[in-house]
Amino acid sequence: MNSRWKKSAVFGLLTSLLFGVGISVRPALHIWQAYALDSRTLAYTQPDTANDISRLNATPTQTVAVAADSAAAVQQLRQLLHLAEVRHIPVAIAGAQHSMGGHTLAPEGIRLNMKPFRRMQLDTTSNLLTVESGALWADIIPYLNRYGRVVATMQSDNAFSVGGSLSVNCHGWQPNQPPISATVESVRVLLADGRLLTCSRQENPTLFRLVLGGYGLFGIILEATLHTVPNQLCTYHRVAGPAADYVQLYRQHIDANPNVQLAYGRLNVTPAHFLEESTLNYFIATSVAPPSSPLTEPGLVALKRAVFMGSKQDAYGKQLRWNLEQLFSRLQVGRTFSRNQVMNESPTLYLNTSAGQTDILHEYFIPARHYNAFRQALQRRLPQHQVDLLNVTIRNVYADHDTFLPYAREEVFGFVLFFNHSLNPTAEADMTRLTQELITEAEQLDGTYYLPYRLHATPAQLQQAYPSFPQFIRFKHLYDPQDLFQNQFYLHYAGSASRAALLHP
Repeated sequence: MNSRWKKSAVFGLLTSLLFGVGISVRPALHIWQAYALDSRTLAYTQPDTANDISRLNATPTQTVAVAADSAAAVQQLRQLLHLAEVRHIPVAIAGAQHSMGGHTLAPEGIRLNMKPFRRMQLDTTSNLLTVESGALWADIIPYLNRYGRVVATMQSDNAFSVGGSLSVNCHGWQPNQPPISATVESVRVLLADGRLLTCSRQENPTLFRLVLGGYGLFGIILEATLHTVPNQLCTYHRVAGPAADYVQLYRQHIDANPNVQLAYGRLNVTPAHFLEESTLNYFIATSVAPPSSPLTEPGLVALKRAVFMGSKQDAYGKQLRWNLEQLFSRLQVGRTFSRNQVMNESPTLYLNTSAGQTDILHEYFIPARHYNAFRQALQRRLPQHQVDLLNVTIRNVYADHDTFLPYAREEVFGFVLFFNHSLNPTAEADMTRLTQELITEAEQLDGTYYLPYRLHATPAQLQQAYPSFPQFIRFKHLYDPQDLFQNQFYLHYAGSASRAALLHP
């Protein structure tokens, strides 16, 4: 099928869908134009160069794929670590590479591609899943689905690796829960000196706390044992209201109902109602899903992607997208989905493949009592910058008591901000200024920011948000005295943290 014929066929489908729900000519043409201009092809990467999802961190490095066989992989990695130590070559660890600050990249070093390393086994007595770190949630969801189980905590999409998810201590739509670290029973970690250790709350507990949310700086996570929960059938519900009332709506509809399995909020980003309107989306469990419940491919992918792409740098497109999302979500109310089905969606729906631009994330964790103060800070700050805000998602996270660098020290609401970003120095400088302003706003409200994204925070801001960071670096030197495991995040902040540790031992 040639590309012109394929586009014509998709145009016919999109047109039928749009007119079928009563959408008139102008929005149909706008969406078609967005579809036609969408390249859907990633830019070529130079040989011996690696990047991450941001496309802002091209780094000279050599990539080595890890063997799929467990015993062979351990032997391979021990040999590689020894060679790297002898030759003074830094090593970084990569899975799906969805972090955005060079966390999987060490300049002039070796990047380990862990994705071939993906075996898994469910203990049907304890319902604990033991899984190798290169496995993606897209691998795990259908595997667990056969047993009627589901991951206890993960991101809202399926494209991330287990090792990467543990290294950033992810969270998702699971309401009133700590981050993923709370669901980890144990991890097996290969240290720089070749030792293979099992780490848990009882065995090597300090290393356990450092590896989870440790950004690959203490060793290679080989496998993890994770808690699972029953796969529930859930009905979809939504409630719309003023964004100022979002926390009250959350208390009323989520906190008051223990049967809610998944929940997230959206804020309106249109210029006419900027961060003034919200929707709270949630799924209420009705029964346990039978094993091997069908997992179907998400529908209307081409239409959804075209609507999203058409909202970039376009006020009309943003309003159209908000209106369509409200319409389609209202049509979904009362429909039943399995929890595995809801989580089994790929972020390729939103993946930016256009030349000259990228999309980047921020996230700020704000105590509930300061939710509105931070929302109002966003309303003040964002219009002062040349940024294109595409989306705001709100997630609830309970306090993290398991990791050394907790971003949730109490119950918080995470503001997930998604920006379109030009690939030029002017846009990068403006985004840096904005990020530092928003971090300051968050810290003044007893909040924090998330570390997997661009390295725009000042060292002082990082150490205010994460006061144990200097001690984190001291432990890094203890477990990895040769600084074998490195990445751009570590190189950017370790020096200032080491100086702080000397001043305040």
